[in-house]
Amino acid sequence: MENEKLLQEQETEEMKDEGIVDVQEYMKVTLSKPYRLDGKEIREIDMNGLEDLTGGDMIAINRMMKKRGNVDASPEFTLEFAFFAAMQATGLPLEFFYGLSMKDSIKVKMRVNYFLMY
Repeated sequence: MENEKLLQEQETEEMKDEGIVDVQEYMKVTLSKPYRLDGKEIREIDMNGLEDLTGGDMIAINRMMKKRGNVDASPEFTLEFAFFAAMQATGLPLEFFYGLSMKDSIKVKMRVNYFLMY
């Protein structure tokens, strides 16, 4: 219990050092331009659902990627993995993420990588 508290304090300090004040706000990706999906305009993607994903979800994502021909040695650091994880975390369709601009695609990937590393 005490170790957990120390870890959280350390993570909070690291985030502050990096200029990140609120993790939940950081995990929201503001799109560079609005995206239309099913007649709805999306301006922000809330990636906080990554907290609810499990190891089983990672295995499922890796299997989906293999079916698509992706055999990277470290698939969890690819853009494709980030899209699959974001799809699982947000409930948005995979096609939505494939349709994002390059700039917004990298924002999604960075949030997934940040989540996995911290």
